[in-house]
Amino acid sequence: MFSENDSCMTALEISLKIPKKLIDKCLRLYHDNLYVIWPLLSYDNLHKLLEEKYDDCYAYWFLVALSAATLSDLKTEVESEDGTSFSGRKLTFLCISSRQQFDDLDNSDLFKIMTYYCLHRCFSQISDTKTSYRLSSAAISLIKVTEFHREKTYESLSFDEQQLRRKVFYLLLLTERYYSVYIHCVTSLDATIAPPQPETVTDPRLSLDSFLEMIRVFTVPGKCFFDALATDSPDPFCTEDSLKKIWKELHTASLEIEPWSYGYVDISFSRHWIRTLAWRLVFRMNNIDFLSNSNNTHIPVEIARDMLDDVFLTPNNLYGVHGPGIPTKALEIANALVDVVNQNDQKTESEAWDVLCEISKFVFSLNHYDGKLVESFVTKCQSALITLPISKPPKSDEDLKDDSNIVF
Repeated sequence: MFSENDSCMTALEISLKIPKKLIDKCLRLYHDNLYVIWPLLSYDNLHKLLEEKYDDCYAYWFLVALSAATLSDLKTEVESEDGTSFSGRKLTFLCISSRQQFDDLDNSDLFKIMTYYCLHRCFSQISDTKTSYRLSSAAISLIKVTEFHREKTYESLSFDEQQLRRKVFYLLLLTERYYSVYIHCVTSLDATIAPPQPETVTDPRLSLDSFLEMIRVFTVPGKCFFDALATDSPDPFCTEDSLKKIWKELHTASLEIEPWSYGYVDISFSRHWIRTLAWRLVFRMNNIDFLSNSNNTHIPVEIARDMLDDVFLTPNNLYGVHGPGIPTKALEIANALVDVVNQNDQKTESEAWDVLCEISKFVFSLNHYDGKLVESFVTKCQSALITLPISKPPKSDEDLKDDSNIVF
């Protein structure tokens, strides 16, 4: 019914609504697999929304966008009763082609914000970083217009309404901080509101523990940390003490998180990634030695070994749902190891080389989303006269896609 290779759909195609039963299948998939990673609404609440607000334009397009993000993250398809197959890509382009139906620029509401967040996830999975960033930025701008970043605006809301808004706010804060490092744009959101409250649940798929730990991991460094990375210059508020705090507080994950689950994997790689970024900032701050008992050049080796411990115990099928995050963060650590191999300390260089070989094998076993980052890493290795222990660098999704039909 819809062409996956053509985002310019006909008026008839756009006017045909996605069947309730098909959306409901996606909502169940989201509940079973993804709520623990990016929690918005439980299945019960989503199903109620589907039944009661199916004819509401804003609610409907949010549900379609969430379905698209779910299928994109899980890399699967669902079939309607007439046998029509729907992929995340197909639903994504349907949403984009129908954008004027859910964003008339007339007002701002939570459905619009969540719709843009879901669409950002869709485009990140199809290796379109620029469009993904633009969509997340649209959601962030609506956050500020609706004043979700001000604690005072939550006072009159019910607990459930507060929880949802807090979850949406922090999902976008995490997204913005990740992109700031690679898009090189300073962040606009700060931890100006309290995180969502922990909830007592009997279903572990509805636990917020992993999400709350991710919030901790991304807020320990502070806004200034990510802004310093975005601008390639030290921030006066990003001090030696703040870097010590990052190293100390992100050395281990919370014991409450189920080991080697979807949530744990994201937390683990984010910890390793942020500690590596902190190491990079050290050299921009006059080579301060912020670990008294460890040589600075040895830090990436320690981080990489911690990551390899996690990799050894993590099933391969847990990486894909996180989109570009896992391979990008792993590549950052590999890049740091190349820097260490270039040092003059022969012992440290030898240790770094051994770990780099193992890290490279893992990095190139992943599905990469940004071909430029991969190419930059390979070029860096070649410049350092490092021969990678792989037959050939992987192809990224970016090499296989055609952006010419994406309209935004």
